[in-house]
Amino acid sequence: MRLRPILLLVFCLLSLQAIAAGRPADIDTQLTWAQRPITHFRVPYNGADAVGRVARARARLSEFEARGLPLDIEEVAVSTREDGVARSGIALRAQDIVLFTLLADDLDPADRSSLAQAAASARARLTEAIAASRAQRAPQVLLRGILHAAVASLLALLMLWLIVRAVGNLTARLRDAHTDILETAPAASLASYGRTLLVRLAQTAGFALACALLYAWLTYVLHEFPVTQPLSKRLGDLVWETAGKIGVDMAASIPGLVAVALIGLFAEGLSRAAQGAFRAIQAGRLSLPGLHPETAGATRRVVVFAIWALAIVAAYPYIPGSGSGVFQGVSVLIGAMVTLGSSGIANQLMSGLTLVYSRALRRGDHVVIGAGGSEVEGVVTVIGALATKITTMRNEEITIPNAVVVANPIRNFSRQAGVEGTLISVQVTIGYDAPWRQVHAMLEEAARRTTSLRTSPPPRVRQRALLDFYVSYELFANIDLPLEKVVILSQLNGNIQDVFNEYGVQIMSPNFVLQPAATVGVPRDKWYEAPARGPDQSMP
Repeated sequence: MRLRPILLLVFCLLSLQAIAAGRPADIDTQLTWAQRPITHFRVPYNGADAVGRVARARARLSEFEARGLPLDIEEVAVSTREDGVARSGIALRAQDIVLFTLLADDLDPADRSSLAQAAASARARLTEAIAASRAQRAPQVLLRGILHAAVASLLALLMLWLIVRAVGNLTARLRDAHTDILETAPAASLASYGRTLLVRLAQTAGFALACALLYAWLTYVLHEFPVTQPLSKRLGDLVWETAGKIGVDMAASIPGLVAVALIGLFAEGLSRAAQGAFRAIQAGRLSLPGLHPETAGATRRVVVFAIWALAIVAAYPYIPGSGSGVFQGVSVLIGAMVTLGSSGIANQLMSGLTLVYSRALRRGDHVVIGAGGSEVEGVVTVIGALATKITTMRNEEITIPNAVVVANPIRNFSRQAGVEGTLISVQVTIGYDAPWRQVHAMLEEAARRTTSLRTSPPPRVRQRALLDFYVSYELFANIDLPLEKVVILSQLNGNIQDVFNEYGVQIMSPNFVLQPAATVGVPRDKWYEAPARGPDQSMP
């Protein structure tokens, strides 16, 4: 089902509802003739209740019209006694037909008119209604109304056709432009969405014009027939009353809108000042006690959010319609939805703040998060409000909720390295028959051949332990690209094997099987085997 017929039906129903809303609530006790209200009956009289009095009066008016009596209605004072209660009233009579009687008890208590004034007003309305009813039956009046209605209908159809044609041409041009953009500039997706919005706006404007045209046509056609002129007047009054109410409401909302604008401008200025200060702290151009460059970004967002939250709270009473029940109901509904659905989000947000202010990691750090076989190693790319993103050595992006990050140990290889890069290490175990100075020199030579290692600080070798069968050596070096750690370690291991093979030193971890025939050790004259250098030799 298309949307336009549904919207048109809804519009018509709302219009009928608005017209019905303008009618008196006690319509069953209201006497009407030729679509015109005459008077109300509120008490029983002469054996009939208020509804029965309406039916009886309409029957007598029908008899009056059927007989074609002259439109000469007179007022006659009457007094009756029913159930021991004396009542006075004024009857409206045409020759020998008493059309109806208006009693003092029928008057509206809020209306200060006397019975005579009420009877005179009812008589005038009744005379106008009967005259309109008789005019409606005149052939010339009826033909004139039909002719005017036909001309108005043709004009309305022509204008509707023009509106549909104009909207169709405009939307076709916009869609063609939209297609051209998609074919020639895929990156201009925002412009394509803008054209789609313009198409919808054009269709909405055309539909609004069509509805306004139909409303005006109906008002005019009803006005051309005497009997339906009150309906035409009611439709016209509805438009003017609505427009007047909108105008009054808009005028009354101007001071509130000015206050909202002033609050918004003040909040915008304060927000810009705070953002400038925190960006200066983040860049190192400004220093304030208790604020660090690592936490300046998160603090800036928190402060800006607090500024705008206070601005919204201050501006809320000045927003037009904020005091209405609908506005307050929607606010309560949104608050309940946020409260019920944001418990997990609040946990992640607080964990994110904890992560930022603890300064456990920052963007670009080489870290290992987790323990017990579930570690994630990589480089931090994003520290968001809800999650942290890490790019691993396999070029995988892993998203970890901030609550999980806070709940697990974090090993940061970049924090202590400062500007020296990320530290990596390689362990080898060599037997006691290899001179340790030679092993140091060979490991350093292998590090020099690995071009991806930093030369400052230079690679260094440490002896981790003197074990029962071999010595444990560890080579430490720094790298600039943590994500290339696996590749760099592979190159370094290959260079270590090449250097050890060149100098005839085997990489083995011997174990005890038999007591050796001779003591395993290094003679003093072999302590500085190549490529090692003695104390009196300088490095090449």
